[in-house]
Amino acid sequence: MVFIFNIEKMKKLVNNLHFNNKRQLVCKGKNGRECPVFKKQGSLDGACATYSVIMNLLIIRAISDTDTRICVQHKNKETKKLFKVFCNDYGMHRDGQTFYKIKRMLLEGFGNVVDIEHTNTQKSGIESLNNIVSVINEGIPVIFSISNNYFCHALLAVGYEKNNDEINRIFCLDPSGDYIHGRQRWNATIDVNTKRKNIYIYESVIEGEKCRSFVDLNDILILRKL
Repeated sequence: MVFIFNIEKMKKLVNNLHFNNKRQLVCKGKNGRECPVFKKQGSLDGACATYSVIMNLLIIRAISDTDTRICVQHKNKETKKLFKVFCNDYGMHRDGQTFYKIKRMLLEGFGNVVDIEHTNTQKSGIESLNNIVSVINEGIPVIFSISNNYFCHALLAVGYEKNNDEINRIFCLDPSGDYIHGRQRWNATIDVNTKRKNIYIYESVIEGEKCRSFVDLNDILILRKL
């Protein structure tokens, strides 16, 4: 007897995220020009949350790539204040940063440009997962945090995959992960396995090494351009 399983896979990715003719991952920035999206941890500041915020702001076209360059003279007063708050007043977040603080910093530095929604998930992981999927369905990315007994980390969710109507993977830009070179528009995943007690599996490649950990889904930060 032969069993045939018809698995229907569907992928959804946020808007304004594609490869250019040099196979670089790019988006259109605020000025309408294509700019690289991925920001590697260490190139701007100290902490993963800062990079997730900057990549998010690029994708929703709230800033341009030139705004992210070291020592650039910002002409726009909102952008000038944003980078003053993130990189001068509270720079090098080496011990990490809570999403409460990130929200306050965004309100202080960029509250006239973006709406900031923070969800502190005392909820179940499934509710957090559904929240992430709902935001991606709007066509925009969502910043979220993961943790286990050993670490806490911030990622930017840019898509998801469904198998037979069930979410099985979240696609992420991981600021601590390796650069992206023209194959897929993400460099890390959160795999969902509802048959296990620890159902969320973080997978990334860091300095050429594959990393895999069981994690919880925690806080969510949603940025929408006003």
